[in-house]
Amino acid sequence: MSSSVTKPRFPRNAGFALYKGLGKNIYILFAVRVINRFGDFVQLLLVLILTGKLGMSNQMTGFYITLVLICTSFGQLAGGSVADRLPRKRVLAFCQGMVSLCYLVCALLIEGSHSNLVPPLILVCSPFRGATAPVSNTMVADFSSDSDRGRAFSLLYLGTNIGVAIGPLAAAFLYAHSLPLLFGGSALLIALSTIMLLCFIPLIGLETLQREEIGKKTHFFRELSKTPAVVWYLACLVLYCFTYGQTTFALPLQFSSLFGINKGAVNYGYLMTVNAVTVLVMTPLLTQLTIKRHQLKNIRLAMCFYTIGFGMYAFCTGYPFFLIATFVWTLGEILVATNGNVFLNAYAPVRYRARFNAVSIAAGGLGNALAPSLGALLLGKGNYFLLWSVMSAICFFLVFCYFKMYRRFGA
Repeated sequence: MSSSVTKPRFPRNAGFALYKGLGKNIYILFAVRVINRFGDFVQLLLVLILTGKLGMSNQMTGFYITLVLICTSFGQLAGGSVADRLPRKRVLAFCQGMVSLCYLVCALLIEGSHSNLVPPLILVCSPFRGATAPVSNTMVADFSSDSDRGRAFSLLYLGTNIGVAIGPLAAAFLYAHSLPLLFGGSALLIALSTIMLLCFIPLIGLETLQREEIGKKTHFFRELSKTPAVVWYLACLVLYCFTYGQTTFALPLQFSSLFGINKGAVNYGYLMTVNAVTVLVMTPLLTQLTIKRHQLKNIRLAMCFYTIGFGMYAFCTGYPFFLIATFVWTLGEILVATNGNVFLNAYAPVRYRARFNAVSIAAGGLGNALAPSLGALLLGKGNYFLLWSVMSAICFFLVFCYFKMYRRFGA
């Protein structure tokens, strides 16, 4: 293992000053990311919309959310492919425009006699919504130099969490008072960010792309098989994302069961705000404390936090304990987010790096896609105690897996 794997990713005194001097286009993309994530009202409360407002059963909702996630994953892969053939700005603007249009139609239908058309419309827009993430990330790379790329992606990650920190509160308020405004608000904000893209971001042609070894015959899966560390990492990533996915499927259902539909939505919104604020506040501190440790040791520690946090969910009935549990597992989320891709790219050959990262996204998407349907099965067989006990046990198993991986690949 090369020493580059554990080198610091950010200056020790990292703060907002870290992002000074980036290009104008990066700041515009940052603003677009904040607006999009803040306005992602529909996805934030999709489970509650389907069960509490449209009357879907838990099992049917789980199946439907799995379809949404599969369509989203397809859109991510397809969006990356299309953006390598057409200008990124046009692809991103088109995808965001389609999402905005679908949400606007949903706003007109949600409280009428054709409300049954809302779930299919959300399913239709899911691939377009999924495509926005890889295309947006590619544009960040296009508009940043090699020396600034880490800071640029860090700023966009910060934008994601700023949006998530305040979005759930607005979403919960709109859910309780007006579903048409919830869908319409999402449509309006996504349209606003699309207008910003069209007006302020320049069009970049394909001549700016840098392709290495064009025309050379490649065997990606053979190369992947030569890196067992990555294969192990991807297998663990599927399990991790499966457990993490329950925070957006089972957790809002649990809140609805404990506190009622409307109050449950509000409390869940507050909980996700705690999650996002914890990410914003604790990321620099955790990075500073763990920066000299090997990535696998940090991810192993992350799984310990998840084991404790999800284990607490199995016993929680009072809201303060949910807040404490969420803070605990969010520490794990930070460690996974700041160490996982570093480990993956340390093993990825330059020629295959994009495909290694694409497979990583697909593995995470598979885990997230399985979460609702298998989570619903667990709820059907038992209760929330059983579900969170199983999730905690899986995370504890991953502690052991990452320990073995470190002994084999990191020590």
